[in-house]
Amino acid sequence: MNNLKTVVIDTLARASGERYSTFDVVGAGPRIIAGIAELYSDVYFYPFEKALVEINSIIDADLVLISAMSSDYNALGKILGKIRSHNYKGRVIVGGPISFEYEKILSNLPVDYVVIGEGEIPLLNIFSKLKEKGEFNPTEIPALAYRVESIVKITGRHLHTPIEILDSIKPWTRVDEAFDYPQIYRFYVEVVRGCSNFQRPLITTGKYNCINCLNCRSPILENRLVCPVGIPPGCGFCSVPYMFGPPRSRSIKSIKREVEELIQHGARRIVLSGPDFLDYMREKLVSNVLTNPCYPPANKEAIEGLLNELSSIPEVESGRVVVMIENIKACLVDEEVGRILGKYLKGTTIHIGLETGSDEFNEKILGKPILLKHVVEACRILRAYGLRPYVYLMYGLPFASEDVYRDTLKAISVLGSVGVEKITLYKFTSLPATAFEGLKPEIDSYLELIKSIKNTIDKYNMAMKRKLLGEKLEVWLVKSKKKIYGYPVKHGPVVFVEYHGRRNLTGCRGLVKIVDIGPRFVKGVLVSILECPGN
Repeated sequence: MNNLKTVVIDTLARASGERYSTFDVVGAGPRIIAGIAELYSDVYFYPFEKALVEINSIIDADLVLISAMSSDYNALGKILGKIRSHNYKGRVIVGGPISFEYEKILSNLPVDYVVIGEGEIPLLNIFSKLKEKGEFNPTEIPALAYRVESIVKITGRHLHTPIEILDSIKPWTRVDEAFDYPQIYRFYVEVVRGCSNFQRPLITTGKYNCINCLNCRSPILENRLVCPVGIPPGCGFCSVPYMFGPPRSRSIKSIKREVEELIQHGARRIVLSGPDFLDYMREKLVSNVLTNPCYPPANKEAIEGLLNELSSIPEVESGRVVVMIENIKACLVDEEVGRILGKYLKGTTIHIGLETGSDEFNEKILGKPILLKHVVEACRILRAYGLRPYVYLMYGLPFASEDVYRDTLKAISVLGSVGVEKITLYKFTSLPATAFEGLKPEIDSYLELIKSIKNTIDKYNMAMKRKLLGEKLEVWLVKSKKKIYGYPVKHGPVVFVEYHGRRNLTGCRGLVKIVDIGPRFVKGVLVSILECPGN
């Protein structure tokens, strides 16, 4: 098939078709998929919103690849309806975390194929056969789901992409073609794939029944890979270890090349992405597979090597481009880790999952060996080195008792004592390929305690926001629906910006003074414009 045209549509975090938070995030996955397609075809990348309005430029594509999460099912249906209503004749392939719901997708939506799990190996097979023969037989493609009349078939379970293949693929980087103002977005660059937590919930209720063999706590790391009763690895609410396997880290060379190319195409905010940044190259410290989330310690030499190499990029060194990280495991933070992160990432936010204040619940029921003391110490260290820790808590978790909620309530004040900048409270959502799959949030029996936790967190976050009053923040400015928003250059709360001029400030970098706060907002006045497109 000559002159193959492929369209990649990023539907991640669009829920029912509109983002409710993280408006400035561009995930790594769809760009990796576009990079694979680019090896064999002409590639066009569309964020979900742009795809909806430029549908006429999509319908002549031979392939449309759509990436989505489970929560994006309605948005996926919306874009598919739009494509098919314009008489699209090509093939649609869906992938991403939603792919483990392939039966639901293929039974209810106009989709031709679902790539289950990681996309590299199946898509490389598909594209190579299209290039060679102009066609492919789905039965010959690994980890592929498809429909024959009313029957959904799969060619096999999902595959974990070897690091050699991950390193050989150059993710798509021409972001100025897909985004009008690429400087305002946080572009995620995958540095490590997979998670090192192969512990499992020790649960005897629900879909799974633990036999207490404790293989998943074994000091022999490879023993943790397989559970005799099939409980998925990792925290009970999280599908990452099952979907993506143990950690595999990309080389510094490949990461740096991607970051440099993104910068060449207008990116100014880079997030080094992974379930845990501190897992980077930690697999090199063990002789077999890395399945223990807390031991051995972080590979500090490799982490500093990566950050030092990226900081040598002229635009990063000058401060024109900001490099950030996101999630880390608290048990891997020590003074040396704090020093390294502070040296290269000072002033940026760091996210840490705690989930509950009950150590026993976290370790036994969640399968999460991160204790309150780990999180408190990690936050203390990070603050001492100029970083801004954010902590996640969760409510509605299955099997949580009154004592768990009371411990969580107590933990809030302990977190406050070490200066956590923000505490984020999430509601448990059941996801496929998790130990808690099919379980509903348990809320009704604990409504008063949950309300108390919410109120306490709101008060805490408001108190921390008050420290912003009178402060000046550098933000990237965006005008949307007659309002102007400011995205902090080094991440933080989105600012509603007061501006009465007529100039279009979208894409400009400005200085705002914070003048008001609320539970769901921060308001600022524009003090000065630091730069604008074309300056």
